[in-house]
Amino acid sequence: MAESDRSGEVEVVGVTKRFGETTAIRDLSLTIPHGSYCCLLGPSGCGKTTILRMIAGHETPTSGDVRIGGESVIGLPQIRRGTAMMFQSYALFPHRSVLDNVAFALKMRGVGQSERHAKARELLAKVQLETFADRLPAQLSGGQQQRVALARALITNPRVLLLDEPLSALDEYLRLRMRGELRRVQRELGITFVHVTHTQLEAIAVADTVVVMAQGRIEQAASARDIFVAPRNAYVARFVGGQNVLSGTVESVLNGTAAVVAESGARFAIPVGDIRPARGAKLWGSIRRDRITIEKVPPGTKPTVGLNAVLSEVHTLENQGSYVKVTLESADGEEFVANILDEYFFADPIDIGDKVVARWSASEVKLLDDGAGAREAQPALAAVG
Repeated sequence: MAESDRSGEVEVVGVTKRFGETTAIRDLSLTIPHGSYCCLLGPSGCGKTTILRMIAGHETPTSGDVRIGGESVIGLPQIRRGTAMMFQSYALFPHRSVLDNVAFALKMRGVGQSERHAKARELLAKVQLETFADRLPAQLSGGQQQRVALARALITNPRVLLLDEPLSALDEYLRLRMRGELRRVQRELGITFVHVTHTQLEAIAVADTVVVMAQGRIEQAASARDIFVAPRNAYVARFVGGQNVLSGTVESVLNGTAAVVAESGARFAIPVGDIRPARGAKLWGSIRRDRITIEKVPPGTKPTVGLNAVLSEVHTLENQGSYVKVTLESADGEEFVANILDEYFFADPIDIGDKVVARWSASEVKLLDDGAGAREAQPALAAVG
């Protein structure tokens, strides 16, 4: 096969997918470069698994095209697409050894036993299970079974590996280990991984590119870092987490910064660059949770709040180990969270019900696109953690 034919670049071109009267995907286009790790991220029902199934050939687009290595794969079987799928359920054959589970696809293709076993042992070594080759699946831990499933998916030498919620059946400790394993194997093999998940931290941990989806469309596709530190709109900021969303009406604009007033009366500064929003226009911004400072208000005193500050009471406290998540009550229903480093928090701890002032620098605020995604996002989509 020519080198160009082995390219794992995936292109989804103007794809729409309907199921009866329901439109699951709306005119969506996406390019996933060869050899990259891409995560499709979003809540249940956003269309991410439908995209994966169309790349795999398990669903056919209503309109549009799916290309792998520059060639349309619409109507082609999986063996000719050069794809393999790894599901959240391992579906290992309980009566076959680990070695035979991994080699099974080659057996179905008529490959001789010695050749298929040699290839299977090579892949078991890559996932660090070569000493478990003769065991049955029931004799393995969940994480080990997951690595067997990964080796089995790779046995056919696919151009693209498709992973459908591959870590959802594992406990937290094993999920963290398997995230690293998936990334390591992808780097070693140099093939394209397309990974569906609804877990924000999982996507950020493993992916070169994160594609945040909502209601059958892409809200933002960017590097994991950009998704986290520079979300495009309020939907992405809330869903990916790590950000507080600010909104208000414009009072004035001076030197590239807009002064806005929230419904609660709080006043913020949002950098707008060369944009000149009209007085009274609605603006949205985001500020990272770890860029917030918290000051306890002594009983009986009236604090100076000023610009870029929120006066509130502590609603919940969650110790996350290296930091404490402080959630404040909000007058406008928008969750406001500060992640305070443990050394600072425990040097002067606060408690639930304490009155505090949260402050931040205007230079840390990012202007958001207040398009459809911002309008449709709800606080309930905020990330956990």
